[in-house]
This record gives sequence, C-alpha cells and structure tokens, in this order.
Amino acid sequence: MDSKLCETLRTLADKYETRDFISKDPSCFLYRYEKTDDVETAAFIAANLSFGRRDQILKHVELILEQTDGSPAQWIRDGKYKSFFAQSEKSFYRMFSFNTMRLLCDRMSEILKKENTLGDYFRSVYKLNADSGIHLSTLIANEFCKDCSIIPHGKDSANKRLNMFLRWMVRDNSPVDLGLWQWYKKTDLLIPMDTHVIQTAVQFNLLEKTASGKMPAPTMKNAINLTEMLREAFPDDPVRGDFALFGLGVNS
Repeated sequence: MDSKLCETLRTLADKYETRDFISKDPSCFLYRYEKTDDVETAAFIAANLSFGRRDQILKHVELILEQTDGSPAQWIRDGKYKSFFAQSEKSFYRMFSFNTMRLLCDRMSEILKKENTLGDYFRSVYKLNADSGIHLSTLIANEFCKDCSIIPHGKDSANKRLNMFLRWMVRDNSPVDLGLWQWYKKTDLLIPMDTHVIQTAVQFNLLEKTASGKMPAPTMKNAINLTEMLREAFPDDPVRGDFALFGLGVNS
C-alpha cells in the first residue's frame, strides 16, 4: 500500500469515526444501557441482526429490546424471551425464524446464568484456547449449536457480524466503540466483511475481483488479508479501517 492510500484511509477514518456515526447504526444500542451485562447483551443481539437494510435492522432490534423492561441481560437470564420468541418456523427477520432467535437466546441464557456477563464467559473460553490459533469470533461461534443458524458455523466464514460485535467490545479511545474487553488485543481483531467494505476495498485495490469479475466473497481468508493490508495504514489498530471503507461505501 502506498503512502497516498494510507493517508486517504486515515482521512476517511477521521471523517466517519465520529459520534454522529451511531445515529443510524446498530451501535446506537450500545449507549442505551449502563450495566455491562445489559450493554453486552444488547450489543450481541444487535450485531447478530445486522444485515440487510439499516432501517429494518434497527426496527427488529428495537422490537426485542422494548420487551426487556430496561434489562436485556436479566430478560435473557430469566427466560422471559420464551414468551416473545415462541416455538415457530415463522420468520422473525428475513430468513431467521422465531425458533432460531429462541435458540440464540437459549444459549445466551445458559451463559449469563454461568457468568455475570457475556464478556466474562467469552474471556474464559479465549483463555482456554489461547494457544489454538483459532480467532475469537470463531470461538464464540462454536459456543452456539449449528441449528442456531443466525450464528455462522462454516470454517471459511468471515464472521462479519461477530467481528463487528468484537470491534464494539474491544476497540478503545473511540467515539463509537466501547473498549469494554481490555483482555483482548485490538491488534488481533478482524475487519467485518460487510458488502460496503468489500466494494470499497476493491475500489482501492485492497482486494481483487474473482476471475469471473465478481466481488470477492466474505471469507475468513479475505478478512485476514484485508486486515493485514489495513495494518499498513493503522499499525496499532487495523480495524479502524472499517470506518474508512464502510463509511465511504455506505455514503457513496
């Protein structure tokens, strides 16, 4: 990456990583709560529903959170979600059914009964697997059953939504990301492979189209490669490049 592109990416990150970013972004739900368990729970729900039109994402996250009496963590912990997510194959959001959402909440409930917060639990999982070379987003995905299809389970998946959740939790000194999980290094984060990120990365020649001219797939390999490229512009915080690529892409 040449110095001019590095400077362009830094300028774009400065432009888009502002408090105004959260107004129409799922990250807005991170700032609704004060207790760590509630913040993490709301963030995990919001991240896993973050695909498709942003207005529909916000609408469906809101539908859930308005059921929780101000404490999404306790709502999950107490199993009160079962009355909202009845056992049904009816769609809740796009291809994900009420059953799928119930499975997501079932596992979150088990975790929150075992540990005070999602972060406490995932930290213990990470410590047990610290020498495995498995990325944290994959370790988190492995904690959920394969029938819970909202969580990616393919070994080649870029885990876009979980990596966005991790960006929120890990990155500090940001007007958007919270930096709650200081036990994980932000230099080890992977960029969330959003459609806008991929398109802008191709525009900047950070990723190449396929031989047939299609956009590159959101694979773990491409996420790793793009993160490494962004490390040249942001050596101590490569995923800050998400704001540059996504911000330009979504506002173009």
